[in-house]
Amino acid sequence: MTSLNVFVTEGNMEIYLSKLHTTWSADERDNLLRLVAAEEARMGHQREHLENGERRAAQGRKRIERQREIVASVPAEQREASPEALLLDTLEQTQALLETHLRALRARWEHRKL
Repeated sequence: MTSLNVFVTEGNMEIYLSKLHTTWSADERDNLLRLVAAEEARMGHQREHLENGERRAAQGRKRIERQREIVASVPAEQREASPEALLLDTLEQTQALLETHLRALRARWEHRKL
């Protein structure tokens, strides 16, 4: 993978993740999750992908914790259908993708070092 490809792939990931954190449409969210998965599949063995994957996963964990606090402040009877809960669901789905991909990146990197 060339430096340009690494740059484009990483840039696309940042754009898609940024949009995921602000979308309320389930269809748009599902499309963005597919795009994130497609970019992850294009990633190679570069150290930059691993470092950025670790950073994104750590940031995602923090976002989820903050969003859980926000959702907890919504009255219980309104919680399930609230935009706050929808965003939490999106963050959790995104985080699952990021964590799975991070494990794959780490495994690739470890295999490469052998």
